[in-house]
Amino acid sequence: MIVGFDLGHGETALAKAYADKDSEPAVMDLGATGGGRQHVTMVAEHPTRGVLVGRAAMDNGATGLQLAFKSPELTREEVRRPTTLFVRKVSEDAVERDQDLKGGRRPVRWVFGAPSGWNRELRGEYAELLRAAGLPGVDVVPESRAALLYARESGEVEIDPGRLAGAVLVVDLGSSTTDFTTVLGHRTGPPLDTGLPLGAGLIDRTILEQQLDRNPQGEALRELLQEDRSIRLVLELKCREVKETFFRTDRGKFATDPEATVGTVYPVKARGGSLYFHIELTAGDMAAVLDTPQPSLDGRSWRQAYGDALGGAAAGLAGPPDAVLLTGGASRMHFVLEQTREAFGADRVFLGTEPEVAIARGLALAGRMSIRAAGFRADIRGLLDSDRVGSLVADRLPGLAEKLGEAVADGMTERHVIPAFRRWRAGQITTLDEMAAGISRALHAELTDPANTRLQEAIATWQNALRPDLEELTRPICRRRHLEPSAMALPAVRVSEGRLDVPVDAAAATEVLDNIASVVNVVVAGIVATTLFGAGTAIIAATGPFAVIVAFALLWAGLSEGKERALAKAREANIPPMARKVGGEARMVAKLQREAAAQEAALARAFGERFLEDGGQRLAQEISKGIAEDLEALADEAELLVR
Repeated sequence: MIVGFDLGHGETALAKAYADKDSEPAVMDLGATGGGRQHVTMVAEHPTRGVLVGRAAMDNGATGLQLAFKSPELTREEVRRPTTLFVRKVSEDAVERDQDLKGGRRPVRWVFGAPSGWNRELRGEYAELLRAAGLPGVDVVPESRAALLYARESGEVEIDPGRLAGAVLVVDLGSSTTDFTTVLGHRTGPPLDTGLPLGAGLIDRTILEQQLDRNPQGEALRELLQEDRSIRLVLELKCREVKETFFRTDRGKFATDPEATVGTVYPVKARGGSLYFHIELTAGDMAAVLDTPQPSLDGRSWRQAYGDALGGAAAGLAGPPDAVLLTGGASRMHFVLEQTREAFGADRVFLGTEPEVAIARGLALAGRMSIRAAGFRADIRGLLDSDRVGSLVADRLPGLAEKLGEAVADGMTERHVIPAFRRWRAGQITTLDEMAAGISRALHAELTDPANTRLQEAIATWQNALRPDLEELTRPICRRRHLEPSAMALPAVRVSEGRLDVPVDAAAATEVLDNIASVVNVVVAGIVATTLFGAGTAIIAATGPFAVIVAFALLWAGLSEGKERALAKAREANIPPMARKVGGEARMVAKLQREAAAQEAALARAFGERFLEDGGQRLAQEISKGIAEDLEALADEAELLVR
């Protein structure tokens, strides 16, 4: 049994699904205090009744009322305690009320959602907190993934499956934030940050202020709200309920009668007796609320800020999305659908029949799919544990070393050796060792210059050549699980603005911090620096174009002391200026140029061998680790395709 637990900032809903059945997830009954299908995300403690959740938490006598406590700041006690109290109580009530969960007849997997901005590490910490609430089997998945599954599997959204395989923009309108997340080919990309607290709760607070201004007892109520924050939370909740009633009401009612209202009266106990909070909303009142300038939105109204956020999301996409999926209870506000259609086109925007429970149903589907994909994940884990990836990398590592050697040595005769020879001949450089050290420093500066991409191009070329070999390792697993081999194909690497980059907006490209592209770049840069500043001088002095100059110096030093000693003596000697000019500059430069290709090839081989000695083992380990993490991320996404 799988329970999708959509713990939202404002409301919470649960849905259940069976691992061995294809029936659609059913929204669970949370009891009368939860309004049947949803709880307000509110918890309090009562001296005799214990922990109370939802609207029951507003009862007199309850203490420590907590509302809207979902937050990424999981170490704060004001987040941890209400979360564990709320989750424990709701799950216990669900088990007590639902026969499928009762009695431990079958294991239950609880699947929670997290905003797309929560990375893998934060989701893991969230899962630990939820386990501390007494739930042994907990998974946490991105809410954007749940929304996509809901759209694909529920049948409530009339959308061509082909659109869902393309670029999808998921817009999740919650109480505290509106999250924009891209999903490309079932791969969840990073959230598009609006930079603003654009949540529907801001509308509730604006309604509260509007109604307090009109209330004859408004001043007394404001004083009470300043004394007791919990009363403000309750009144905001009442404003939210009336707002939801307003947007569920047929718009024709307000069109025919502009004075028509929806509303309620809520008594508030005070020291001198009861105060009465009246809420009455007309269409004009709601328009005024939506157009009220908000300081937290840089002076824009909610409606204007949402329109700007849509424009920002569109600008952050590579092109028009194939589909825009609206989720969250706030997406029922009709102006949201209208503005979104204006921004992206009516034929691209989709809203389900019950967007307020879409994430809960999608989470249940994600849990079911995860169970069915367990065999696939076991195969991937077996591949990674077998060290076949490590063996492949080790076999191909000499090829990378060869590319790196070529990146260092190619063209260095014209760029560095000949200019250094001319400075040495003119007496500006004292010894040949000093010249070799200067060439080594110049090479390092050249390779680390952001405008020089030869090192990155060498890495990208090698890495892209490795991709087909990796795909051959995962291809049998994909075939066994009825997946396209491309589902486990690592994205191609390119060089963009001097950095290794993957032109795919996907979790495998963005979420894994130590992905293969950055791992290779960082480790190789370190090895190149070590080699050039360590053994580089000796390699340059003994191999390649520089050897032509050393051969000339050997003639001056003589070979009577033995070749090795004479070589060292020649490199360390301060050869007299007249001797340096023997043979003429033009003749020596021409000789260097004639032998450049062969000598640079020899130098490249020597550097490649040194790269392997200096960091070959570490490089193989880090590359294998990066590939493993990327394959894990791809496997997360490929699970969406396992049926």
